[in-house]
Amino acid sequence: MTGNILINKMTFQYPSMLHPLFENITVNIDENWKLGLLGRNGRGKTTFFKILLGELDYEGTVQSSLIFKYFPVYLANQLTAEEVLLQKNPMIERWELELELSYMDLPAEVLDRDFYVLSGGEQTKILLIELFLNEAAFPLIDEPTNNLDAHGRRGVGDYLNRKKGFIVVSHDQHFLNQFVDHTMAINKESIDVIKGDIDTWAYEKKNADELAEEKNHRLYQEINRLEAVSKRVASWGQKRENSTKDAAERRLAAKQMKRSKAIKKRTEEKIRDKKSLINNVEQVESLKMRVDQPDKQVLLLRNFSILQNGKCLFEPVNIDVYPSERLFITGKNGAGKTTLLHFILGNGQFEVTGDYQIRLPNKISLLHQQNQLGKDHASILQQLTAQEKESYLHLLRQLGSKRSSFADHTSNHWSSGEQKKVFLANALLGNHSLFVWDEVTNYLDMMVIDQLIGAINKYKPTMIGVDHNEHFANSVATKKLELIKKV
Repeated sequence: MTGNILINKMTFQYPSMLHPLFENITVNIDENWKLGLLGRNGRGKTTFFKILLGELDYEGTVQSSLIFKYFPVYLANQLTAEEVLLQKNPMIERWELELELSYMDLPAEVLDRDFYVLSGGEQTKILLIELFLNEAAFPLIDEPTNNLDAHGRRGVGDYLNRKKGFIVVSHDQHFLNQFVDHTMAINKESIDVIKGDIDTWAYEKKNADELAEEKNHRLYQEINRLEAVSKRVASWGQKRENSTKDAAERRLAAKQMKRSKAIKKRTEEKIRDKKSLINNVEQVESLKMRVDQPDKQVLLLRNFSILQNGKCLFEPVNIDVYPSERLFITGKNGAGKTTLLHFILGNGQFEVTGDYQIRLPNKISLLHQQNQLGKDHASILQQLTAQEKESYLHLLRQLGSKRSSFADHTSNHWSSGEQKKVFLANALLGNHSLFVWDEVTNYLDMMVIDQLIGAINKYKPTMIGVDHNEHFANSVATKKLELIKKV
């Protein structure tokens, strides 16, 4: 056996589940692949990593001589960045570390700083470098982009393109396309592996789904025909038995009734067989946004910046936002994107320079970068009327949440993506005149992101947002405002 990952008839099911998460999965993963792992929220991507890491029991076999290493890890010790990189790789020389840092667009002086004082993006880059310093390890990288701005995502994508032999889970299509050479998709009832990037997978999936839909249409027609035959046979037998009182004829009618039941049984078996052949094409519904446009211009900034300790946080900017326009604020981490959102919303006291006018409508849809503390599925449900609750649950189903998930009202055991849908569904409830969304795409799968793109482009809400997913932002923004951190 080589260093490949050989999975044969692997089945896994959590005790609380009615059906297996994976069933009789067989796949062979080459140790040199740059593999992108896709799947809807809650499909088992992180669980797949845990199985490879030996943290979960399963049926079937998983064979590999590779040493698996997981990202992200959380460090409790107060170490410098250099100590983090050397703790499992003590023989690496400093010049080698500095070379790796240069690939990540990090200065050498970062090595001497305490790891815990680094920004989230810098910590992500250091931990990714540490993963690849051990050439004997096979990295399993789970959602590396959540602390990265667009510039950082491009840098990490370029870094991963230099490497080989790893699996990455991400919902950022643009990011994955920078380096992926194979794609593995966890579907409803199967796992597909193709050679190519995410665009190649999407093209092949579209063609396969169209063929499957044609096949499904023929199967449904045949099922409807068989069901009609079954009903006619059952009705004919019953009428024949009830139509005579003569004993001999009743015996003949009974035989015919028995024969009709046998025909009905065979027909029903054929129906079950036909239904089992129906391909499980991913069904994604269109989202509806209830939009009331504001009456006036929402935002005006002229030569404007926010002051911190008397100095401009970012280079002065100029921007207008009118009804039906969608402004996306861009810039590197630390440039002040979320701070500017807080100022626009009136959250806190700020010193500013320049001129501004803010006319916020009454009905604002808010979605924070982080899931709101103290709120979950149950707490949101408690605050809704019966009609709102029905709409909220319908939105969750449209976003791909399974009905079985709703039994866990705490949502504590849901994936990060499933939990994010809780707040997204709540943000979509009711009529809104302005949508202020900060990093809505974090943790959301590609199908939900495409649902949002479709809805936003259809209903044209007035929006002020921050998002580092370039595919999403480029698809919906009518204006962009880049913040450049003041040096």
